Amino acid sequence: MTFLAKAPEPLFLFGRPWLPPPWHASDDRVRGGCSRSSLSALPYNCAVFDGHLDIKALGGAGFASQLQSATPDPNDERTTTGDATWDLSPYDGLEIDVRAGDGKIYMLLLKDETSGDKRGDGRERAGISWEAEFGLRKSGEHEDGQERGGQIVWVPWSALKPTYRGKEKQDAGKLKLGEIKRLGFMMRSKEISVWN
Repeated sequence: MTFLAKAPEPLFLFGRPWLPPPWHASDDRVRGGCSRSSLSALPYNCAVFDGHLDIKALGGAGFASQLQSATPDPNDERTTTGDATWDLSPYDGLEIDVRAGDGKIYMLLLKDETSGDKRGDGRERAGISWEAEFGLRKSGEHEDGQERGGQIVWVPWSALKPTYRGKEKQDAGKLKLGEIKRLGFMMRSKEISVWN
């Protein structure tokens, strides 16, 4: 993935070693669902986001996602110490280089705040997510009939909408691009699905 302003500049390189905290699952199992997801690093600066989405257990409300929290990095001026954030305000959006698509719909998630509160079971309380939906074509398919391997998905910041537990939140204010605390990907659908 790269964030673009005047020139491409990578934020995550999936091929480099991941240090704790890694990407972590935030699936509907936190509400009693059965969905699961994973994100695994592969060689050549790429990763695989895969899993199983089950909407039956929660009556149509299934979701599976992977989140990465900002962590302080002394070699990266985009992170700060303490309550780590990424300053993405100089950029216009996010470019996702997809090596192989599956024809499904995904969500990009950004969070500019975390509740900091823990529930009785130790999990963090829900908060506002900024989401943008994007579709992937199946590898080998293209509108002009030409076979292509990957695709580039461009998500401008203006495409992100505030949500709370999957429902749009009208009074959320503006996304604080200078204070991004989490970035993630989500799969949610109207049907049971296995993806990768």
